[in-house]
Amino acid sequence: MRHGRVIFIALVCALIFGASVSCSKNHHSAFAEQAIKPADLIKMKYRPLKNGAVGESMGFKFLWIPFVSPSEADAKRDMLERLQKEGITTNGKHIGYTNATSDRGGFGFIGLIGAPTITLTSDVVEILGEAPLQPDIQPVRQ
Repeated sequence: MRHGRVIFIALVCALIFGASVSCSKNHHSAFAEQAIKPADLIKMKYRPLKNGAVGESMGFKFLWIPFVSPSEADAKRDMLERLQKEGITTNGKHIGYTNATSDRGGFGFIGLIGAPTITLTSDVVEILGEAPLQPDIQPVRQ
């Protein structure tokens, strides 16, 4: 009887450890890497369209098998659809994303069923062109 209890506890611990290791994968985001950096934004003329725009993509897993995987492309499409619903049109405009983040999340129940999500957040700007060059200002020495 005692031997069976030890095996049961070991299996439960292994399951919990396996679930925690599989949930801690690093997330590589092409969306966040391709966003306009603040140093590059200074060199441009732009007009903010929406600060803190959000887009989400949800997937579905059953018994650790992904049937539908979330994607950044779907989340980006959702972000643009939400902008359209708010009355912000992006058709024919050169838009860019800045201050972008990509978060993975979702819920799961011991690997039996799960709904992984990707949530994109960024400021959406309209690119109007390059900013005029500013002359370098040198400090006056006395």
